[in-house]
Amino acid sequence: MNNKIIVGVLLACVSGSVFSKPLQEDSQPISLKLSDNSLKEVNTCEDFIALRLAGKTVTDLPNLPDRFTDMARGSLTNCYLTTYAKDHGLTEIKPASQAPTLKEIVDHFPASAAIAISNEEVAKVKSLYQNKTIRQKEPDLKPDNNGRMVSTKSADGYLISNHRTFKDKDGKIIDFITLGKFVTQGTWGESTTYEILSKSNPVWKIQEINENSPL
Repeated sequence: MNNKIIVGVLLACVSGSVFSKPLQEDSQPISLKLSDNSLKEVNTCEDFIALRLAGKTVTDLPNLPDRFTDMARGSLTNCYLTTYAKDHGLTEIKPASQAPTLKEIVDHFPASAAIAISNEEVAKVKSLYQNKTIRQKEPDLKPDNNGRMVSTKSADGYLISNHRTFKDKDGKIIDFITLGKFVTQGTWGESTTYEILSKSNPVWKIQEINENSPL
């Protein structure tokens, strides 16, 4: 079955409004640099999924100011997640069931999900905080008046920017949490979406989800 037929079959099973709606609120297309070094513009979820089903992945979002790159990646990730859920028989629960609190997330998410801006910081987390949590890496994290957890010592913080809940055919609940990460003395910030795989241990098992995750 060729890629065009696959796309047609998939889209026939999904509400047209989901796939035809612009990815961005301003309806502007998103420019993508792909794994084959080509440049493509996508305006809708349908456009993006067609590229993914053709075997392409995203390597860069050129020509976007930094402050918009994170929002564009978030739109692509949400598009991916909607497609994956429909294709795997997951039903989204709306409104979403109660999400883990931000305190639970920093207390139980592995330190690998903590803020690490440089490659040196990433390497430090891997070497010093194996089997540790975000809280253990940043013990002074405290709630502020804006629904965030902030560390004075590290001058950074966290927030939950999105939460989507699905139920599989066996009734299992699957939570996807988008964790916003930012610095308090600068403009850097990013969001990462995680699937919570297990809460059976003090350090929860999670898996990062992004626009290039397997369909």
